[in-house]
Amino acid sequence: MEGVFAHPGRFGRPHATLASRSRGAVKRALPATVAALGAVGLAGALLVAPPAQASPIGEADHTPSDVTSAGPLDDHGHHHGHAPPSKDNPSGIGKDRTPHKDDSKKKDPAKDVPIPPAPALPANLPVEIDPLPSYQGQYICSPDPKPGSEKLAALIRATYVDASSIWIPRDCNQGGRSEHKEGRAVDWMISQRIPEQNAQAKSFLNWLLATDANGNEFAMARRLGVMYIGWGDEIWESYTRRWTELKGCYSTPGSAYDTYCHRDHIHLSLSWDGAAGQTSFWGGTPSPAPFCSSSRTPSSTPIDPGDGLDYLPVAPERILDTRTGRGVSGQACRLAARSSGGPGSPIVLDLANRKGVPPGGVRAVALRVATVGSNSPATLRTAVNGSLDSVDVNVRRDVVTILPVGADGTVAFTTDSGATHVVADLVGYFVTPEAAAGVGGRLLTHANDVVYDTTVLKQPVQPGEKRVIDVGKASTSGGPPAGALITVTATGASQMGQIVLRRTGDKRTEATPVLPYRRKDTVTTTFLAALDSEGRVTVVNTGRGPVDVILAVQASAVRTPELGSLLIPVTPTTVRAKRTTLGTVLGEHERGAKVRSVGLSEPKFSSAVEGAIAAVLQVRVTAARKGGSVVFWSLAAPATPSMVVPRQSSISGLVIVPLDAKGTLRRTVTGDLGVDARVVAYLR
Repeated sequence: MEGVFAHPGRFGRPHATLASRSRGAVKRALPATVAALGAVGLAGALLVAPPAQASPIGEADHTPSDVTSAGPLDDHGHHHGHAPPSKDNPSGIGKDRTPHKDDSKKKDPAKDVPIPPAPALPANLPVEIDPLPSYQGQYICSPDPKPGSEKLAALIRATYVDASSIWIPRDCNQGGRSEHKEGRAVDWMISQRIPEQNAQAKSFLNWLLATDANGNEFAMARRLGVMYIGWGDEIWESYTRRWTELKGCYSTPGSAYDTYCHRDHIHLSLSWDGAAGQTSFWGGTPSPAPFCSSSRTPSSTPIDPGDGLDYLPVAPERILDTRTGRGVSGQACRLAARSSGGPGSPIVLDLANRKGVPPGGVRAVALRVATVGSNSPATLRTAVNGSLDSVDVNVRRDVVTILPVGADGTVAFTTDSGATHVVADLVGYFVTPEAAAGVGGRLLTHANDVVYDTTVLKQPVQPGEKRVIDVGKASTSGGPPAGALITVTATGASQMGQIVLRRTGDKRTEATPVLPYRRKDTVTTTFLAALDSEGRVTVVNTGRGPVDVILAVQASAVRTPELGSLLIPVTPTTVRAKRTTLGTVLGEHERGAKVRSVGLSEPKFSSAVEGAIAAVLQVRVTAARKGGSVVFWSLAAPATPSMVVPRQSSISGLVIVPLDAKGTLRRTVTGDLGVDARVVAYLR
């Protein structure tokens, strides 16, 4: 077990993580500065935190009391009934541990704790109150202080005299599991042994855990999302609603144990809602959607794609929206990690057996997936192929990708930290060739060739105009293509707006793709689109001024099989180098180790990419202060960039790269962009 002394902080001060017992129903108020803090944003409440290495002794997971029969672990990773090892007690077991005192016999704190000024809570505090948080243990590494943690630290600083030393982050390689490593634990350095500081600590905890005027127990702890508190030999847990002994500390009253027993600081661990500032104290909802549950375990084995798949385009359809309950039994819920971290209950979508789908033919699907209202940095995962995309806190992000369908015909989503709403739109199926007959087609690549350009025609799309455009490139004896992967560019606008792209004859729905544009900016992304019987799409300008539109075609779903190629879905595999080969990318994934760059013809990669003529990439591009462009290519760089991203923007789409004989993948980037590209399929 670990020692009992504090680890030095950045300024030579001891840094610790949990602290002293305080109970009572004394209602506590905060000075008038709190009202202003309730409306202050992240910048106004910014906490200058020390580096994570200034954290206390290493910590392990805090496990709730009902999880382990050995007693719960506190934030330092020690069972509450155990003391630290010492010369006289090498086992760490408290030999003369005092039983926990009955709460009813404790001295009333109201008699010896000064009462702060009258309440000055946020003006818009609702009558409704947040639920008590469940246990949500640390799982990911994300030590940057979260907004709710910083606001809580600023609140304490603004209220109490002795609140200059407050700590949040910790390096992920220091100690065991701890919410400090997720930026959602706050340590207020204050001593139980100094009367003036002890009075402040008691005052704060009384306010935090008092019953409000509506009879809600632990009212402010609930409104702030406090998950557990450590202070003075004890721990309070929201999920057990009581104080209990911390690590056998009743039997170790000596000052050498003050950090270990949390007598020299208060530790506050927040739920993910509290850490994200989504609780009612900061203006969030007091009634968050519950976590989704599942009565079904999805298959983790993909259906065998056989020799390859054809593309069956459909009008985009929203099949999942956890905000409204669509796709999850009609009840709103949030996709969430399990209480100890890691993938929780999955959301399972039965896609291969949907009405109107060729029976037995579906092997993969094209989806646009978005995360909304997330409270945690996390990863969205699927049961069949693992990692799908990163999730940003409180930022809507979407990803367009191709996902293999499980052996049971399902696609299932999970997340590994916190909770988030998920929205998914179906944009196409990939089916066996016999299932595509008459309704789909084989993919034929075109190297992003321009098929329509209003800058050349000098006919920008006017505000509110609907323009029908023929994109049926490479019509064959079987007629126009059934669908296409289209690159759409909006440029030269004098006003902001959106370009809507839909199959001619279809009505616009919530799932219809749109391309937002800003004045004087150029933006380019890709859409997997269904075409009408004549190979056309309709472009609509919803902006307040004219805008130029350029359409290029990366691939068409042609109805003449001998002209196109079959698609093989693969586990999404990151393309890290600016120049590599498809064989290297897939080979590294299969072998789990880096290998030298080789061509497709080498035997070690033949099973993975034999006969590949194009790679299908899922691409996300993010621009910060300045915009830029990215081009993926092999034989020759196309005239039209794969994506153009304006400043402070993020774009996601599919890119098809026709390959040279070596299967080379090249990337050219202009501007300061973050580019995340993954191979999700290839054509052969």
